[in-house]
Amino acid sequence: MIRYAPSMEQPITKENISSYRRATKEGSLFFKLAGPMFLTQLALQLIQVNSVIQTGNYSTDVQAGIMLAGNLWFPVMVGIGGVLFFITPMVAQLFGAKKIEEIGPLVRQGIWLSLPIIFIGMLVLSQAHLILTLAKVDPEIIKYSKEYLSLFVFALPAILLSQPLRSLCEGITRPLPITFLNVLTLVIAIIGNYTFIYGNFGFPEMGAKGAGLSAVIGTWTSFTLLILYLKFNKAFEPTKLFSNFDLPNLNTLKEILKGGLPVGFGNFIELSMFSGAGIILGRFGSEVIAANGIALTIGGLFFMVPMSIANAAAVRVGNNVGANNMSGAKYSSYFSLRAATFCALFMSLMIILNAESMASLLNNNPKVISLAVTLLSFAAFFQVADGLAMGAIGALRGYKDTLGPMKILALSYWGIGLPVGVVLSITSIITQPMGAVGMWVGICCGLCVAAILMVRRVRKITNHFIYDQ
Repeated sequence: MIRYAPSMEQPITKENISSYRRATKEGSLFFKLAGPMFLTQLALQLIQVNSVIQTGNYSTDVQAGIMLAGNLWFPVMVGIGGVLFFITPMVAQLFGAKKIEEIGPLVRQGIWLSLPIIFIGMLVLSQAHLILTLAKVDPEIIKYSKEYLSLFVFALPAILLSQPLRSLCEGITRPLPITFLNVLTLVIAIIGNYTFIYGNFGFPEMGAKGAGLSAVIGTWTSFTLLILYLKFNKAFEPTKLFSNFDLPNLNTLKEILKGGLPVGFGNFIELSMFSGAGIILGRFGSEVIAANGIALTIGGLFFMVPMSIANAAAVRVGNNVGANNMSGAKYSSYFSLRAATFCALFMSLMIILNAESMASLLNNNPKVISLAVTLLSFAAFFQVADGLAMGAIGALRGYKDTLGPMKILALSYWGIGLPVGVVLSITSIITQPMGAVGMWVGICCGLCVAAILMVRRVRKITNHFIYDQ
């Protein structure tokens, strides 16, 4: 029997009710993951924003130096360290398959793998000033980047050792502990920067080094508390995380690397487009560096939304694949794309309406603010493309499909986005050099191509798991 709602022309059927209930259930499960994951990512990003704000009030050159340092350490962390991100969908599939006792041994192997990654990351950051020199950045700005990284490099071990433990929490759908610890890290960073950058509370004035020192204190505090929490919380006992001491297992390490290397390299490709843009624009001076850095910082805050959607999608899809529920995995995949699109449209509006006020919070130089507002208009434009691409990447990780997305990112960002940006920003091949604006035109082109190809990839993979297995 078909009934009609009093104020609607469309009939209410059993199918409509069933679809509504399914969407509501998926949304509830999805956002229970995505909400805490968003707060986790937001807290991480706000640590960098706080450094930008406090150094902006201290010195534009110091601010520019720390922004350029961020353009180097963040790609290292999520590029080289991104190999470890693949542990999350691996844990999610084990959790969905109810193989809980296998999760602890997997995480322990992830910790072993993090050790050489830490060594490589610290080595790269210790030589970061050479990259900035090759990019023809002002030596005065390089000096402050080097000062910041000279201490921040010791935060890298705590950050990367935490990743397998974070994958454990998120993969078994318990992301809140990571959220609370990242908020604590943010609080420590705020107090630490105020103390060490400016020399308050009787401590010496350290400038850029002070921001690096507060990062070290915050990350190691958070890492220590995370270990204690996992050790003494009985909810994690079934995972057998602390039950044994394992030597490196080559088979498990190979499995992590097989899926993780494309994830890490894909992350590096994506972030190198943005970070490369900042380094290339370094030749235009501190004001352009600051404006570009402000736009990237604010854009990075909004990027936490699609990133959290991607992380939640990886877990939801992974749980369904582990439980051999392929129709559920497909539904979760497409739900992530719809959620990403809706959130992106809202974020675009927020950026358009608040660009000037947000930029003013990070710098008081009118020239810097004006250029930052222009660049933020591009950030507003590409929100939907970025959201769709990230939602798709997360869903594909849930299927353990990482090589295909990496190829798409390489084509879109290195083959289109960055080359177009370089041509428009610093050459006269097509038009007179457009500076930062030209670079952001290229970024928009790369993101749009990536979104189209990623959505097509999701359709292909979801159908493959349903019909071909």
